[in-house]
Amino acid sequence: MAQFIENVVKDLVQNKKNFINTILVLPGKRPMLFFREEFQRQSQNIILPQMKSIEELMSELSGLEIISGINLWFKAYQAYKKIVDKPDSFEDFIKWGPTILKDFDDIDASLQPANKVLDYLVSVERINQWGDGKIEIGKNEIIQNHLTFWGIVSKLYFQLQQDLLDSKEGYAGMVFRIASEKVDEIVENRTSHYVFAGFNALTKAEQALIFRLEKENLATLYFDADKYYYENPNQEAGAFLRKYKEKIKPINWIVDEFSKPKNLHTIGVAKQVGQAKYIADILKNLNENEIKNTALILADEAILPAILNSLPENITHLNISMGIPLRSVPLAQFFKSIFELQMNREKLGKSKMFYFKNILQILENKTLSHYSSESSRDLAHDIRIQNRIFNSQNSIQKALNDSIFKSIFQVPKSITEFIHHLKNWTDELLHDPSMIDLLTKEYLFFFKKVFNQLYENLLSVDDIKDYRTLFLLYNKIVSSETISFIGEPLKGLQLMGLLETRLLNFDNIIMTSVNDEILPLGRQNNTFIPYDIRKQMKLNTFTENDSIYAYHFYRLIQRAKNAYFVYDTEADGMGSGEKSRFLAQIKFESNHKVKETFAAPSFITKPLKEIIIPKTDETMAKLQNWANYGISPSSLSTYLRNPLDFYEQRIFNVNEVEEAEETVSAKTLGNIVHGALEDLYKPYLNRVLHENDFKSIEKEKDKTLQEHFSKEYKDGHLDKGPNYLIYKIAERIVDGVLSKDVKTAKENEFIIISLESKHEVDFELTNGNRVKLKGVIDRIDSVDNQIRIIDYKTGYAKDISVKTEDIETVYQKEDKAKQLQLIFYAHLFYANKENLDKEIELCIYPIKFPNKELIKLSVNGNKITDYSIVKNSSQPMSKLIEEILDQKTPFKQPE
Repeated sequence: MAQFIENVVKDLVQNKKNFINTILVLPGKRPMLFFREEFQRQSQNIILPQMKSIEELMSELSGLEIISGINLWFKAYQAYKKIVDKPDSFEDFIKWGPTILKDFDDIDASLQPANKVLDYLVSVERINQWGDGKIEIGKNEIIQNHLTFWGIVSKLYFQLQQDLLDSKEGYAGMVFRIASEKVDEIVENRTSHYVFAGFNALTKAEQALIFRLEKENLATLYFDADKYYYENPNQEAGAFLRKYKEKIKPINWIVDEFSKPKNLHTIGVAKQVGQAKYIADILKNLNENEIKNTALILADEAILPAILNSLPENITHLNISMGIPLRSVPLAQFFKSIFELQMNREKLGKSKMFYFKNILQILENKTLSHYSSESSRDLAHDIRIQNRIFNSQNSIQKALNDSIFKSIFQVPKSITEFIHHLKNWTDELLHDPSMIDLLTKEYLFFFKKVFNQLYENLLSVDDIKDYRTLFLLYNKIVSSETISFIGEPLKGLQLMGLLETRLLNFDNIIMTSVNDEILPLGRQNNTFIPYDIRKQMKLNTFTENDSIYAYHFYRLIQRAKNAYFVYDTEADGMGSGEKSRFLAQIKFESNHKVKETFAAPSFITKPLKEIIIPKTDETMAKLQNWANYGISPSSLSTYLRNPLDFYEQRIFNVNEVEEAEETVSAKTLGNIVHGALEDLYKPYLNRVLHENDFKSIEKEKDKTLQEHFSKEYKDGHLDKGPNYLIYKIAERIVDGVLSKDVKTAKENEFIIISLESKHEVDFELTNGNRVKLKGVIDRIDSVDNQIRIIDYKTGYAKDISVKTEDIETVYQKEDKAKQLQLIFYAHLFYANKENLDKEIELCIYPIKFPNKELIKLSVNGNKITDYSIVKNSSQPMSKLIEEILDQKTPFKQPE
């Protein structure tokens, strides 16, 4: 695993027996364990040298603590407020502040005078180049804003530097610059010898320190480079090392490993899950010794969950050194919901009421389902049933009794109090004896750290004025925090990011997401300093960043024997579906033959097992209850569409969970319209309607609609947003029905006989058994003595016709549901013996389309029918019902 480390230790042990005053400086902390193990393997009874990361060394030399993230943002904002009369809000500041701080870091790490760089950005000469000398700077608003901005930035740099020095802190670039300026003191004291191992892309500050110490024989340098990219001036992987050869002694070491035989494979696979499954196939064919010498490297951390869920059984030991982002753990959604609860209280709930979605997300979070109680479940149920879109603090806390979630639902006096309470609540949960899930405990511990960090910063500043800004801050912290996994670094499969591979070597390399824009990152413009100035002022640009990625990539495979580079072939999201250009370079520029393949998932097609549910005695009892209680046309239509749906709904009473409606659903809208029309017409039943009647109905319309909205929508608000629009839709539908009916009343003798009338009738099957038919007919009316049986429908049908000889198809095909329903209504109507000699029209009223005529069922081309429709349809309907009630006919999945 660690040939380079082995060589460094071997050289040190041979040339220096005493390490008391030796400091081994490494690019990061991870390789320290491997160095310790290698020292112990090569030499017993030895005092190990001190080991430090480059950041630790620079912090020690400068006397400053390195700060970053939220701590640095607050420091920068305080400095910004000192130099500006009317500063931006903190929320606006962090939209541009972090980018400027990154530029400050680059300027300092490059040892460039800040005033030189920042002054050049506002120089008149440079601005004139934009417009070929034709721009009147004082009169151009864009130019003036540019000058003002960079004037502020220049002042901010010097103010921030002073503030940080006063508190003995600094950002990384500043700390490195100040440390490099202490090199003369180190040389003069000559108390320690430094060993720098495994570095590549050194900043100017690092170079000033390291190269001077090496020149004064106070430092030994070990580089890990290969002839292939070091000696080729066109190979970007060696760009930095080639620059150093003029400044230091001969580079230790330039090896010739890359040219040795290797098995290199590039594999194109669709999507992250596809890559994870393919990698599992590679891993399951490796033996234990091969796994120990294998590194699985994730170029994109987002694939980690898919990888972990796909590992084969032979991976018994796994060391994950890259960490998983805190934002990706299951508990992150829970805390996000708590922040959104307060944000939406401010935004939607008039600062007092909590939004129902956030309440339900908290109460029903899966990660903390262990704490779900009867009171929390009852509250969630009540919110849905009563449609309580907004809920008060008192109503929630009263309902929750002693639930652990109770204290979350309160209106804090301040943002600081909110974070303090959240910190304490998380701590209580951590120490709860019933919290037995160790992984959830680990997550809670990290979230508590985040809340601690937020709280400490909020105590010293008062710049966070609302929960939206607070959430923005919280989100940035959670996005940058990672949870480190505990594993055995010297055992099993090593899973890591590309940067974690520094100084390590493996026989087998498996790398995921080897795509353009991931490896290398490409033009990531996280800077306000344009490319031309960065180039001119010798600051790093994306080309230097590409060289850094290239070095890590080539160094990793120079000693490898087998390497698999898996890339995503799908061009979606931010990805192009193109493999990394590094792979193309190896193919066309090196002497290695690369095996290129595309992988696709293999499917074993098994014949679908037909779902057949036999009718048990218990099932038959429930079916008989269904037949005795009343057979509706919708239940027959459901059976024709899918017998299994009928089985679930009629035997097991499985229905959709009722949800609280933030916006009115189509079903609720239909109920409102039906109910309003019933109430409006009820006083005018069984009498001839005149135009003046409709004027009276019009006066009652708004009141009636609002009553039915309140009845159906309960606590839902109707005065704004989507619901207001839906109210207007309901009003338009009712207006359409009224306008069509008033036209009918003007031109004809128009009588409404019944509305929403319920019918229950006995029906004798052909086998002699009797069942009950039941249904609700929306409307029965009479136009010039012609009776119409009407079903209100929000949809529209162009043609509903049936022939007598084909009437049995109505009870066999699912696409005849409208005909089945209307014929069913005929059975209900003619069950009354007084109606047997009457002719009727069976109609669908398309209430959403006021300009469309009623759609009438046509029987043998005739839109007026009589009792014959019942005679002709009785046997086919009986046959369908008998099939449902036949124990020998199981429920089957439709083809």
